[in-house]
Amino acid sequence: MKIKIYIVIFLSLLSSWRLFRPGYFSMQDDIHVFRLQQFDQCVKDRQIPCRYTDNGGLGYGYPLYNYYSPLPYFVAEIFHLLGFSFINSIKILFIFGHFLAGLSMFLFASYYWGNWGGLLSATLFLFAPYRAIDGYVRGALAEFLAISLLPLIFYFLGQRKTKASIISISALLLTHNLTSLIALPIITIYLLITNKYKIRSLFFLVIPFSLSAFFLLPAIFEKNLVTLPTMTQGYFDYRAHFTTLKQLFFDRSWGFGASLWGPIDDMSFQVGLPLWPLALLSLFFVYKQKKNKILIGLFSFTAIFALFLTHNKSTFIWTHLPFMAYFQFPWRFLLIVIFSLSFISGSLISSFPKKKSAIFLIILTIVLNINYFKEDIWFSRLTDQEKLNSAEITRQSGAGLKDYWPNYGTSFPNQFAPATPFSEQDIAINSFSKNSHSAYLDIDVNSPSTTVTFPIVYFPNWQVYENNKLIKHDLTPDLGLIMVNLSQGNHQLSLKLNNTPVRTIANLISLFSLIGFSFYALKTKK
Repeated sequence: MKIKIYIVIFLSLLSSWRLFRPGYFSMQDDIHVFRLQQFDQCVKDRQIPCRYTDNGGLGYGYPLYNYYSPLPYFVAEIFHLLGFSFINSIKILFIFGHFLAGLSMFLFASYYWGNWGGLLSATLFLFAPYRAIDGYVRGALAEFLAISLLPLIFYFLGQRKTKASIISISALLLTHNLTSLIALPIITIYLLITNKYKIRSLFFLVIPFSLSAFFLLPAIFEKNLVTLPTMTQGYFDYRAHFTTLKQLFFDRSWGFGASLWGPIDDMSFQVGLPLWPLALLSLFFVYKQKKNKILIGLFSFTAIFALFLTHNKSTFIWTHLPFMAYFQFPWRFLLIVIFSLSFISGSLISSFPKKKSAIFLIILTIVLNINYFKEDIWFSRLTDQEKLNSAEITRQSGAGLKDYWPNYGTSFPNQFAPATPFSEQDIAINSFSKNSHSAYLDIDVNSPSTTVTFPIVYFPNWQVYENNKLIKHDLTPDLGLIMVNLSQGNHQLSLKLNNTPVRTIANLISLFSLIGFSFYALKTKK
Protein backbone atom coordinates (compact mmCIF):
# COMPACT_ATOMS: atom_id res chain seq x y z
CA MET A 1 0.00 0.00 0.00
CA LYS A 2 2.90 2.38 0.72
CA ILE A 3 4.05 2.26 -2.90
CA LYS A 4 0.54 3.16 -4.07
CA ILE A 5 0.47 6.12 -1.69
CA TYR A 6 3.79 7.33 -3.06
CA ILE A 7 2.30 7.09 -6.54
CA VAL A 8 -0.73 9.16 -5.45
CA ILE A 9 1.62 11.77 -3.96
CA PHE A 10 3.51 11.89 -7.26
CA LEU A 11 0.27 12.27 -9.22
CA SER A 12 -0.87 15.05 -6.88
CA LEU A 13 2.45 16.78 -7.49
CA LEU A 14 1.93 16.32 -11.22
CA SER A 15 -1.41 18.17 -11.09
CA SER A 16 -0.08 21.00 -8.92
CA TRP A 17 3.63 21.45 -9.72
CA ARG A 18 3.04 24.74 -11.56
CA LEU A 19 1.93 26.33 -8.28
CA PHE A 20 5.33 25.77 -6.68
CA ARG A 21 6.89 28.53 -8.82
CA PRO A 22 7.41 32.08 -7.48
CA GLY A 23 4.57 34.43 -8.30
CA TYR A 24 0.83 34.11 -8.73
CA PHE A 25 -1.64 33.16 -11.44
CA SER A 26 -4.68 34.69 -13.11
CA MET A 27 -8.14 33.44 -12.17
CA GLN A 28 -11.77 34.51 -12.36
CA ASP A 29 -12.27 34.75 -8.57
CA ASP A 30 -9.20 36.88 -8.03
CA ILE A 31 -10.11 38.08 -4.53
CA HIS A 32 -8.43 35.59 -2.21
CA VAL A 33 -5.32 37.59 -1.33
CA PHE A 34 -7.44 40.57 -0.27
CA ARG A 35 -9.85 38.36 1.69
CA LEU A 36 -6.96 36.70 3.49
CA GLN A 37 -5.46 40.09 4.34
CA GLN A 38 -8.84 41.12 5.77
CA PHE A 39 -9.07 37.89 7.78
CA ASP A 40 -5.56 38.59 9.07
CA GLN A 41 -6.78 42.02 10.16
CA CYS A 42 -9.63 40.35 12.06
CA VAL A 43 -7.12 38.19 13.92
CA LYS A 44 -4.98 41.23 14.78
CA ASP A 45 -8.10 43.06 15.96
CA ARG A 46 -9.12 40.02 18.04
CA GLN A 47 -12.48 39.83 16.31
CA ILE A 48 -13.10 36.14 16.95
CA PRO A 49 -14.93 34.70 15.14
CA CYS A 50 -14.29 37.04 12.24
CA ARG A 51 -17.54 38.35 10.76
CA TYR A 52 -17.03 41.90 9.51
CA THR A 53 -14.10 43.07 7.38
CA ASP A 54 -12.55 46.52 7.64
CA ASN A 55 -11.89 47.42 4.00
CA GLY A 56 -14.48 45.19 2.35
CA GLY A 57 -17.38 46.78 0.51
CA LEU A 58 -15.17 49.42 -1.12
CA GLY A 59 -13.79 50.47 2.26
CA TYR A 60 -17.15 50.91 4.01
CA GLY A 61 -16.89 47.54 5.74
CA TYR A 62 -18.53 44.27 4.80
CA PRO A 63 -20.02 41.36 6.81
CA LEU A 64 -18.32 38.80 4.55
CA TYR A 65 -17.50 36.09 7.08
CA ASN A 66 -20.93 36.23 8.64
CA TYR A 67 -22.11 34.50 5.45
CA TYR A 68 -19.09 33.20 3.53
CA SER A 69 -17.43 30.06 4.90
CA PRO A 70 -14.33 31.10 6.87
CA LEU A 71 -12.29 27.87 7.19
CA PRO A 72 -10.15 28.21 4.00
CA TYR A 73 -8.95 31.64 5.10
CA PHE A 74 -8.46 30.45 8.67
CA VAL A 75 -6.11 27.72 7.41
CA ALA A 76 -4.35 30.16 5.06
CA GLU A 77 -3.93 32.55 8.00
CA ILE A 78 -2.04 29.84 9.90
CA PHE A 79 0.50 29.66 7.06
CA HIS A 80 0.72 33.46 6.97
CA LEU A 81 1.39 33.60 10.71
CA LEU A 82 4.15 31.05 10.16
CA GLY A 83 5.87 33.56 7.89
CA PHE A 84 4.49 32.95 4.40
CA SER A 85 3.27 35.86 2.30
CA PHE A 86 -0.43 36.28 1.60
CA ILE A 87 0.11 35.13 -1.99
CA ASN A 88 2.07 32.03 -1.00
CA SER A 89 -0.42 31.18 1.74
CA ILE A 90 -3.22 31.08 -0.84
CA LYS A 91 -1.07 29.02 -3.22
CA ILE A 92 -0.32 26.55 -0.42
CA LEU A 93 -4.05 26.03 0.03
CA PHE A 94 -4.53 25.28 -3.67
CA ILE A 95 -1.60 22.84 -3.54
CA PHE A 96 -3.04 21.26 -0.41
CA GLY A 97 -6.33 20.74 -2.26
CA HIS A 98 -4.60 18.67 -4.93
CA PHE A 99 -2.89 16.39 -2.42
CA LEU A 100 -6.02 16.10 -0.28
CA ALA A 101 -8.08 15.08 -3.32
CA GLY A 102 -5.69 12.34 -4.40
CA LEU A 103 -4.96 10.84 -1.01
CA SER A 104 -8.51 10.98 0.32
CA MET A 105 -10.00 9.37 -2.81
CA PHE A 106 -7.33 6.66 -2.69
CA LEU A 107 -8.17 5.85 0.93
CA PHE A 108 -11.91 5.84 0.28
CA ALA A 109 -11.90 3.81 -2.95
CA SER A 110 -9.19 1.33 -1.90
CA TYR A 111 -11.31 0.40 1.13
CA TYR A 112 -13.86 -1.06 -1.30
CA TRP A 113 -11.92 -1.84 -4.51
CA GLY A 114 -8.43 -2.64 -3.23
CA ASN A 115 -5.22 -0.68 -3.77
CA TRP A 116 -5.21 -0.78 -7.57
CA GLY A 117 -8.88 0.18 -7.74
CA GLY A 118 -8.21 2.98 -5.26
CA LEU A 119 -5.28 4.18 -7.36
CA LEU A 120 -7.45 4.31 -10.49
CA SER A 121 -10.22 6.21 -8.67
CA ALA A 122 -7.71 8.66 -7.21
CA THR A 123 -6.21 9.34 -10.65
CA LEU A 124 -9.60 9.84 -12.29
CA PHE A 125 -10.62 12.22 -9.51
CA LEU A 126 -7.35 14.14 -9.50
CA PHE A 127 -7.37 14.70 -13.25
CA ALA A 128 -11.09 15.32 -13.72
CA PRO A 129 -11.40 18.47 -15.89
CA TYR A 130 -13.83 20.11 -13.47
CA ARG A 131 -11.12 20.15 -10.80
CA ALA A 132 -8.88 22.00 -13.27
CA ILE A 133 -11.76 24.44 -13.88
CA ASP A 134 -12.10 25.11 -10.16
CA GLY A 135 -8.36 25.27 -9.46
CA TYR A 136 -6.87 26.99 -12.50
CA VAL A 137 -9.70 28.74 -14.36
CA ARG A 138 -12.24 29.93 -11.79
CA GLY A 139 -9.87 29.91 -8.83
CA ALA A 140 -12.86 28.88 -6.69
CA LEU A 141 -10.75 28.15 -3.62
CA ALA A 142 -13.54 27.18 -1.20
CA GLU A 143 -15.30 24.85 -3.64
CA PHE A 144 -11.97 23.38 -4.77
CA LEU A 145 -11.11 22.46 -1.17
CA ALA A 146 -14.62 21.19 -0.42
CA ILE A 147 -14.53 18.82 -3.41
CA SER A 148 -11.16 17.52 -2.24
CA LEU A 149 -12.53 16.92 1.25
CA LEU A 150 -15.52 14.80 0.17
CA PRO A 151 -13.76 11.41 -0.22
CA LEU A 152 -12.14 11.79 3.19
CA ILE A 153 -15.55 12.19 4.83
CA PHE A 154 -16.85 9.01 3.22
CA TYR A 155 -13.67 7.15 4.12
CA PHE A 156 -13.96 8.06 7.80
CA LEU A 157 -17.68 7.24 7.86
CA GLY A 158 -17.09 3.86 6.24
CA GLN A 159 -14.28 3.10 8.69
CA ARG A 160 -16.52 4.11 11.63
CA LYS A 161 -13.88 6.62 12.75
CA THR A 162 -16.17 8.76 14.86
CA LYS A 163 -13.92 11.64 15.84
CA ALA A 164 -12.36 11.96 12.40
CA SER A 165 -15.81 11.86 10.78
CA ILE A 166 -17.10 14.64 13.03
CA ILE A 167 -14.07 16.82 12.31
CA SER A 168 -14.19 16.26 8.54
CA ILE A 169 -17.93 16.94 8.24
CA SER A 170 -17.51 20.08 10.37
CA ALA A 171 -14.70 21.14 8.05
CA LEU A 172 -16.98 20.71 5.03
CA LEU A 173 -19.71 22.82 6.65
CA LEU A 174 -17.17 25.58 7.29
CA THR A 175 -15.48 25.36 3.88
CA HIS A 176 -18.22 25.87 1.29
CA ASN A 177 -21.96 26.35 1.81
CA LEU A 178 -23.13 25.11 -1.58
CA THR A 179 -20.94 21.98 -1.65
CA SER A 180 -22.28 21.13 1.80
CA LEU A 181 -25.87 21.41 0.54
CA ILE A 182 -25.07 19.20 -2.46
CA ALA A 183 -23.19 16.57 -0.46
CA LEU A 184 -25.27 16.29 2.72
CA PRO A 185 -28.08 14.17 1.18
CA ILE A 186 -25.66 11.51 -0.08
CA ILE A 187 -23.67 11.68 3.18
CA THR A 188 -26.91 11.00 5.06
CA ILE A 189 -27.84 8.03 2.86
CA TYR A 190 -24.32 6.61 3.04
CA LEU A 191 -24.39 6.94 6.82
CA LEU A 192 -27.63 4.96 6.95
CA ILE A 193 -26.27 2.24 4.65
CA THR A 194 -23.03 1.79 6.58
CA ASN A 195 -24.98 1.67 9.86
CA LYS A 196 -27.51 -0.89 8.61
CA TYR A 197 -30.27 1.71 8.23
CA LYS A 198 -30.39 2.59 11.92
CA ILE A 199 -32.16 5.94 12.14
CA ARG A 200 -30.40 6.80 15.39
CA SER A 201 -27.12 6.95 13.48
CA LEU A 202 -28.32 10.25 11.98
CA PHE A 203 -27.88 11.90 15.37
CA PHE A 204 -24.21 11.61 14.53
CA LEU A 205 -24.66 14.61 12.20
CA VAL A 206 -25.85 16.84 15.05
CA ILE A 207 -22.33 17.28 16.44
CA PRO A 208 -20.76 18.77 13.27
CA PHE A 209 -23.69 21.16 12.99
CA SER A 210 -23.33 22.26 16.61
CA LEU A 211 -19.56 22.73 16.22
CA SER A 212 -20.22 24.86 13.14
CA ALA A 213 -23.15 26.75 14.69
CA PHE A 214 -21.13 29.98 15.16
CA PHE A 215 -21.16 30.32 11.36
CA LEU A 216 -24.24 28.39 10.22
CA LEU A 217 -26.87 30.01 12.47
CA PRO A 218 -26.06 33.66 11.62
CA ALA A 219 -25.70 32.76 7.93
CA ILE A 220 -29.20 31.26 8.00
CA PHE A 221 -31.11 33.47 10.43
CA GLU A 222 -29.51 36.78 9.50
CA LYS A 223 -29.73 36.40 5.73
CA ASN A 224 -32.47 39.06 5.65
CA LEU A 225 -29.93 41.64 6.87
CA VAL A 226 -28.08 41.72 3.53
CA THR A 227 -28.94 42.01 -0.17
CA LEU A 228 -28.74 38.25 -0.71
CA PRO A 229 -31.29 38.12 -3.60
CA THR A 230 -28.81 39.92 -5.88
CA MET A 231 -26.87 36.64 -5.97
CA THR A 232 -29.58 35.11 -8.17
CA GLN A 233 -30.23 38.00 -10.54
CA GLY A 234 -28.84 39.08 -13.90
CA TYR A 235 -25.73 37.13 -14.83
CA PHE A 236 -26.26 34.82 -11.85
CA ASP A 237 -29.69 33.63 -12.98
CA TYR A 238 -29.35 29.83 -13.22
CA ARG A 239 -31.50 29.72 -16.37
CA ALA A 240 -28.63 31.20 -18.37
CA HIS A 241 -26.09 28.54 -17.39
CA PHE A 242 -27.44 25.09 -18.21
CA THR A 243 -25.13 22.70 -20.05
CA THR A 244 -25.74 20.63 -23.19
CA LEU A 245 -25.08 16.93 -23.76
CA LYS A 246 -22.35 17.86 -26.21
CA GLN A 247 -20.60 19.99 -23.58
CA LEU A 248 -20.87 17.26 -20.97
CA PHE A 249 -19.70 14.26 -22.97
CA PHE A 250 -18.11 15.16 -26.30
CA ASP A 251 -16.72 18.69 -26.34
CA ARG A 252 -13.08 18.77 -25.22
CA SER A 253 -12.46 22.42 -26.03
CA TRP A 254 -10.86 24.49 -23.27
CA GLY A 255 -10.90 28.14 -22.33
CA PHE A 256 -10.25 30.55 -19.48
CA GLY A 257 -13.28 32.76 -20.10
CA ALA A 258 -16.68 32.88 -18.45
CA SER A 259 -19.86 30.85 -18.46
CA LEU A 260 -22.01 32.73 -20.96
CA TRP A 261 -25.70 32.87 -21.74
CA GLY A 262 -26.80 30.00 -23.97
CA PRO A 263 -24.99 26.88 -25.16
CA ILE A 264 -21.74 28.58 -26.25
CA ASP A 265 -19.29 29.25 -23.42
CA ASP A 266 -15.69 30.31 -22.97
CA MET A 267 -15.00 27.57 -20.42
CA SER A 268 -15.40 23.80 -20.42
CA PHE A 269 -18.10 21.77 -18.67
CA GLN A 270 -17.00 18.31 -19.76
CA VAL A 271 -17.30 15.34 -17.41
CA GLY A 272 -14.05 14.14 -18.92
CA LEU A 273 -12.40 11.20 -20.61
CA PRO A 274 -11.94 8.42 -19.79
CA LEU A 275 -14.02 9.06 -16.67
CA TRP A 276 -17.57 8.77 -17.97
CA PRO A 277 -16.93 5.77 -20.31
CA LEU A 278 -15.23 3.89 -17.47
CA ALA A 279 -18.07 4.67 -15.09
CA LEU A 280 -20.57 3.47 -17.69
CA LEU A 281 -18.53 0.32 -18.25
CA SER A 282 -18.43 -0.37 -14.50
CA LEU A 283 -22.23 -0.69 -14.51
CA PHE A 284 -22.00 -3.52 -17.05
CA PHE A 285 -19.71 -5.43 -14.70
CA VAL A 286 -21.57 -4.69 -11.50
CA TYR A 287 -22.90 -8.26 -11.49
CA LYS A 288 -19.36 -9.45 -10.75
CA GLN A 289 -19.33 -7.56 -7.48
CA LYS A 290 -20.03 -9.94 -4.62
CA LYS A 291 -20.82 -7.00 -2.38
CA ASN A 292 -21.04 -3.21 -2.55
CA LYS A 293 -23.70 -3.34 -5.28
CA ILE A 294 -25.85 -1.01 -3.20
CA LEU A 295 -23.01 1.53 -3.03
CA ILE A 296 -22.43 1.37 -6.77
CA GLY A 297 -26.14 1.92 -7.27
CA LEU A 298 -26.19 4.85 -4.82
CA PHE A 299 -23.28 6.70 -6.42
CA SER A 300 -24.45 5.88 -9.94
CA PHE A 301 -27.89 7.33 -9.24
CA THR A 302 -26.28 10.36 -7.58
CA ALA A 303 -24.12 11.04 -10.64
CA ILE A 304 -27.02 10.61 -13.08
CA PHE A 305 -29.32 12.86 -11.07
CA ALA A 306 -26.60 15.50 -10.69
CA LEU A 307 -25.95 15.38 -14.44
CA PHE A 308 -29.66 15.85 -15.03
CA LEU A 309 -29.64 18.96 -12.83
CA THR A 310 -27.01 20.55 -15.09
CA HIS A 311 -29.33 20.26 -18.13
CA ASN A 312 -32.27 22.52 -18.95
CA LYS A 313 -34.66 19.54 -18.89
CA SER A 314 -34.42 19.80 -15.09
CA THR A 315 -35.84 23.34 -15.06
CA PHE A 316 -39.04 22.13 -13.40
CA ILE A 317 -37.01 20.98 -10.37
CA TRP A 318 -35.19 24.31 -10.12
CA THR A 319 -38.51 26.14 -10.42
CA HIS A 320 -40.23 24.15 -7.67
CA LEU A 321 -37.27 24.39 -5.26
CA PRO A 322 -36.61 28.16 -5.03
CA PHE A 323 -33.55 27.76 -2.77
CA MET A 324 -31.70 26.12 -5.68
CA ALA A 325 -31.45 29.49 -7.40
CA TYR A 326 -28.57 30.22 -5.01
CA PHE A 327 -26.47 27.56 -6.74
CA GLN A 328 -26.37 30.11 -9.60
CA PHE A 329 -24.67 27.77 -12.08
CA PRO A 330 -26.28 24.37 -12.74
CA TRP A 331 -22.94 23.06 -13.97
CA ARG A 332 -21.74 23.38 -10.35
CA PHE A 333 -23.30 19.94 -9.78
CA LEU A 334 -20.42 18.48 -11.78
CA LEU A 335 -18.52 18.44 -8.49
CA ILE A 336 -20.65 15.56 -7.19
CA VAL A 337 -20.63 13.93 -10.65
CA ILE A 338 -16.85 13.61 -10.84
CA PHE A 339 -16.68 12.45 -7.22
CA SER A 340 -19.30 9.73 -7.70
CA LEU A 341 -18.06 8.52 -11.10
CA SER A 342 -14.42 8.43 -9.98
CA PHE A 343 -15.37 6.26 -7.03
CA ILE A 344 -17.46 3.67 -8.90
CA SER A 345 -14.94 3.47 -11.78
CA GLY A 346 -12.41 1.94 -9.41
CA SER A 347 -14.65 -1.13 -9.14
CA LEU A 348 -13.69 -2.04 -12.74
CA ILE A 349 -10.30 -3.27 -11.59
CA SER A 350 -11.89 -6.32 -9.95
CA SER A 351 -13.16 -7.41 -13.40
CA PHE A 352 -9.79 -7.22 -15.23
CA PRO A 353 -6.12 -8.01 -14.56
CA LYS A 354 -5.57 -5.52 -11.80
CA LYS A 355 -2.05 -4.21 -12.31
CA LYS A 356 -1.93 -4.03 -16.12
CA SER A 357 -5.39 -2.56 -16.61
CA ALA A 358 -4.92 -0.03 -13.77
CA ILE A 359 -1.56 1.18 -15.11
CA PHE A 360 -2.95 1.53 -18.65
CA LEU A 361 -6.02 3.49 -17.50
CA ILE A 362 -3.98 5.70 -15.19
CA ILE A 363 -1.58 6.65 -17.98
CA LEU A 364 -4.50 7.21 -20.37
CA THR A 365 -6.21 9.53 -17.86
CA ILE A 366 -3.08 11.61 -17.36
CA VAL A 367 -2.35 11.88 -21.09
CA LEU A 368 -5.91 12.98 -21.89
CA ASN A 369 -6.24 15.58 -19.11
CA ILE A 370 -2.90 16.88 -17.85
CA ASN A 371 -2.88 19.81 -20.29
CA TYR A 372 -5.94 21.23 -18.50
CA PHE A 373 -4.02 21.66 -15.26
CA LYS A 374 -2.31 24.92 -16.04
CA GLU A 375 -2.99 28.61 -15.61
CA ASP A 376 -3.82 31.17 -18.27
CA ILE A 377 -1.30 33.83 -17.18
CA TRP A 378 1.51 33.53 -14.64
CA PHE A 379 2.75 36.67 -12.89
CA SER A 380 6.23 35.54 -11.91
CA ARG A 381 7.23 38.61 -9.91
CA LEU A 382 3.98 39.57 -8.22
CA THR A 383 4.33 40.47 -4.53
CA ASP A 384 1.90 41.15 -1.68
CA GLN A 385 2.64 44.85 -1.94
CA GLU A 386 1.62 44.93 -5.60
CA LYS A 387 -1.42 42.73 -5.04
CA LEU A 388 -2.58 44.96 -2.19
CA ASN A 389 -1.85 48.41 -3.59
CA SER A 390 -4.63 50.99 -3.54
CA ALA A 391 -5.92 50.16 -7.02
CA GLU A 392 -6.01 46.42 -6.28
CA ILE A 393 -7.69 46.92 -2.91
CA THR A 394 -10.37 48.99 -4.61
CA ARG A 395 -10.90 46.33 -7.27
CA GLN A 396 -10.89 43.34 -4.93
CA SER A 397 -12.93 45.01 -2.18
CA GLY A 398 -15.62 45.84 -4.73
CA ALA A 399 -15.82 42.32 -6.16
CA GLY A 400 -19.03 40.64 -5.08
CA LEU A 401 -20.14 43.89 -3.43
CA LYS A 402 -23.84 43.22 -3.95
CA ASP A 403 -23.73 39.69 -2.51
CA TYR A 404 -23.72 40.61 1.19
CA TRP A 405 -24.15 44.39 1.23
CA PRO A 406 -26.10 45.35 4.40
CA ASN A 407 -29.74 45.90 3.61
CA TYR A 408 -30.12 49.35 5.25
CA GLY A 409 -29.88 51.71 2.30
CA THR A 410 -31.30 52.10 -1.18
CA SER A 411 -28.14 51.93 -3.28
CA PHE A 412 -24.60 50.56 -3.51
CA PRO A 413 -21.34 52.53 -3.42
CA ASN A 414 -19.50 53.12 -6.69
CA GLN A 415 -16.24 54.50 -5.33
CA PHE A 416 -13.93 53.80 -2.41
CA ALA A 417 -14.91 55.18 1.00
CA PRO A 418 -13.38 58.42 2.28
CA ALA A 419 -10.60 58.04 4.82
CA THR A 420 -12.35 60.03 7.58
CA PRO A 421 -15.87 60.98 8.72
CA PHE A 422 -17.40 63.95 6.96
CA SER A 423 -19.97 66.69 7.50
CA GLU A 424 -21.46 69.64 5.64
CA GLN A 425 -20.72 71.94 8.59
CA ASP A 426 -17.47 73.24 10.05
CA ILE A 427 -15.65 70.44 11.88
CA ALA A 428 -12.05 69.64 12.80
CA ILE A 429 -11.07 65.99 13.10
CA ASN A 430 -8.27 65.62 15.65
CA SER A 431 -7.91 61.87 15.19
CA PHE A 432 -9.78 58.98 13.60
CA SER A 433 -9.03 55.27 13.51
CA LYS A 434 -11.01 52.19 12.65
CA ASN A 435 -10.47 48.48 12.39
CA SER A 436 -12.64 45.47 11.59
CA HIS A 437 -15.03 45.85 14.54
CA SER A 438 -14.48 49.23 16.16
CA ALA A 439 -13.67 52.89 15.45
CA TYR A 440 -12.61 55.97 17.40
CA LEU A 441 -13.17 59.65 16.59
CA ASP A 442 -11.93 62.80 18.33
CA ILE A 443 -13.70 65.78 16.74
CA ASP A 444 -14.30 69.49 17.33
CA VAL A 445 -17.62 70.84 16.08
CA ASN A 446 -17.35 74.57 15.36
CA SER A 447 -20.97 75.20 14.33
CA PRO A 448 -24.00 75.12 16.69
CA SER A 449 -24.75 71.57 15.58
CA THR A 450 -23.93 69.20 12.76
CA THR A 451 -24.45 65.70 11.44
CA VAL A 452 -21.27 63.66 11.12
CA THR A 453 -21.26 60.63 8.80
CA PHE A 454 -18.85 57.76 9.35
CA PRO A 455 -17.39 55.84 6.39
CA ILE A 456 -18.88 52.68 7.89
CA VAL A 457 -21.95 50.90 6.59
CA TYR A 458 -24.36 49.87 9.30
CA PHE A 459 -24.76 46.20 10.15
CA PRO A 460 -26.34 44.96 13.38
CA ASN A 461 -25.14 45.66 16.00
CA TRP A 462 -22.91 48.66 15.34
CA GLN A 463 -23.37 51.01 18.29
CA VAL A 464 -22.01 54.50 19.07
CA TYR A 465 -20.71 55.60 22.48
CA GLU A 466 -19.63 58.93 23.94
CA ASN A 467 -17.85 58.86 27.28
CA ASN A 468 -18.74 55.16 27.46
CA LYS A 469 -22.44 55.98 27.20
CA LEU A 470 -24.57 54.68 24.37
CA ILE A 471 -25.89 57.48 22.15
CA LYS A 472 -28.43 57.53 19.35
CA HIS A 473 -27.30 57.22 15.75
CA ASP A 474 -29.08 57.39 12.41
CA LEU A 475 -28.40 56.03 8.93
CA THR A 476 -27.94 57.78 5.63
CA PRO A 477 -30.84 56.96 3.29
CA ASP A 478 -28.66 56.06 0.29
CA LEU A 479 -25.90 53.71 1.49
CA GLY A 480 -27.01 53.12 5.06
CA LEU A 481 -23.91 54.72 6.61
CA ILE A 482 -23.76 55.46 10.33
CA MET A 483 -24.28 59.12 11.24
CA VAL A 484 -24.68 61.05 14.50
CA ASN A 485 -25.94 64.52 15.40
CA LEU A 486 -23.42 66.49 17.47
CA SER A 487 -23.60 69.84 19.24
CA GLN A 488 -20.86 72.45 19.29
CA GLY A 489 -17.69 71.49 21.16
CA ASN A 490 -15.31 68.57 21.48
CA HIS A 491 -16.61 65.03 21.17
CA GLN A 492 -14.82 61.73 21.64
CA LEU A 493 -16.84 58.93 20.07
CA SER A 494 -16.25 55.23 19.85
CA LEU A 495 -18.07 52.72 17.66
CA LYS A 496 -18.23 49.03 18.35
CA LEU A 497 -19.74 46.10 16.48
CA ASN A 498 -21.57 44.05 19.13
CA ASN A 499 -23.08 40.62 18.70
CA THR A 500 -26.76 40.11 17.98
CA PRO A 501 -28.64 37.52 20.07
CA VAL A 502 -28.35 35.05 17.18
CA ARG A 503 -24.57 35.44 17.02
CA THR A 504 -24.22 35.19 20.79
CA ILE A 505 -26.28 31.99 20.98
CA ALA A 506 -24.45 30.53 17.97
CA ASN A 507 -21.05 31.27 19.54
CA LEU A 508 -22.08 29.64 22.81
CA ILE A 509 -23.39 26.52 21.07
CA SER A 510 -20.10 26.09 19.21
CA LEU A 511 -18.04 26.82 22.33
CA PHE A 512 -19.82 24.30 24.53
CA SER A 513 -19.86 21.75 21.69
CA LEU A 514 -16.12 22.18 21.25
CA ILE A 515 -15.51 21.72 24.97
CA GLY A 516 -17.74 18.64 25.06
CA PHE A 517 -16.16 17.14 21.95
CA SER A 518 -12.67 17.78 23.34
CA PHE A 519 -13.51 15.92 26.56
CA TYR A 520 -14.97 13.07 24.52
CA ALA A 521 -11.87 12.94 22.30
CA LEU A 522 -9.54 12.86 25.30
CA LYS A 523 -11.65 10.20 27.03
CA THR A 524 -11.52 7.94 23.97
CA LYS A 525 -7.93 8.81 23.08
CA LYS A 526 -6.88 5.25 22.35
